[in-house]
Amino acid sequence: MRIFLKKAVYSAVLVLLTGVAIVHAKDDDVLGDGMGDQFGFVPGKSWNEANVPLPDLPAESELLNLKIFEMPHYKYYIDTKSLDVSAGDNVARYLIIVEPPSGLRNMFYEGIRCDTREYKTYASSLWGQPLSPLREPQWSRIADNGLTVYRYDLFKYFLCSNSIIKGKKKEILHSIEYPPDNFIEEELE
Repeated sequence: MRIFLKKAVYSAVLVLLTGVAIVHAKDDDVLGDGMGDQFGFVPGKSWNEANVPLPDLPAESELLNLKIFEMPHYKYYIDTKSLDVSAGDNVARYLIIVEPPSGLRNMFYEGIRCDTREYKTYASSLWGQPLSPLREPQWSRIADNGLTVYRYDLFKYFLCSNSIIKGKKKEILHSIEYPPDNFIEEELE
């Protein structure tokens, strides 16, 4: 009987402490780590996708080269102005320009959802033409090979870390411009 009472007391204390911790966590600090909910995403809460408008067409001066070692004959560029990591739904959105050896530039406005390793293409067009929204864009799994390997690299090395967006826009653009050492080492092996 004593052991049962001890276990019951310990369980009650544990429940009480858990409740106190939850009460003390502020709405903007849901994880209780002092950092707040800077990305607007809380693991375990129901997810709703933000309604984000299409970006303006980029200027050549706003493009940042994205190094993809697996596709050396293709060139990839991120529109620095369109990168958005602040919509609050844990989706990093960007306009990417894919240039094959022919030189014909294709533009895609996409989002990568960090907690599910999925992407969605919202709109596309050729360089210099207005973006055309897709009728019913769907979330799809990110592949780690082929012509769209850039999504995998964006997900793994630049946009996401531990199922959340890796940082603020400025930090992400800096890491794209100056890729981390492990990115280059892994790609060259």
